[in-house]
Amino acid sequence: MKKLMLATVAAITLSACSGEREYLDYRGVSMATPCKAFVDSMKKQGLAIDTAAQQDKGTIVLMMPGNSMRITLKSSNDTLISIQESYEASYNDSTRQLFQTMREQLIKELDMNPYMPVNSEDHREARFKTKKGIVTLVLENTYTPRLDLLYETRNDDSK
Repeated sequence: MKKLMLATVAAITLSACSGEREYLDYRGVSMATPCKAFVDSMKKQGLAIDTAAQQDKGTIVLMMPGNSMRITLKSSNDTLISIQESYEASYNDSTRQLFQTMREQLIKELDMNPYMPVNSEDHREARFKTKKGIVTLVLENTYTPRLDLLYETRNDDSK
């Protein structure tokens, strides 16, 4: 009887722990996708690898030709760790409007309101912490208007 009880507890524990981890989606592609396949998928969406901007091993920079958007992928062992989408603009109002539009889209997509640790006119940060990971939207209109959207597979606040 004792062995049967232990076997039942072990089976329940194993089934609870064997659940697949869920990942964020970026432009319709899961971040669980191997990095090489993810890059191929982004190329099909019109992005190109920016070989001049490659920083270090495990980092791939993609750009949209004719656009101010740049995407930086960080990976380890062909597993995506983070995706950062960056925009630079020539004037502040364009990035403010883009921040508001992207924030509203993320609220709908993630079905939650963000934590806003910084919310001034020229510097805003919206952080969405989900079970799948963390999405952070940052507006910085100090010297060069810039907007960053960061997707991270980790789901804690430690850096």
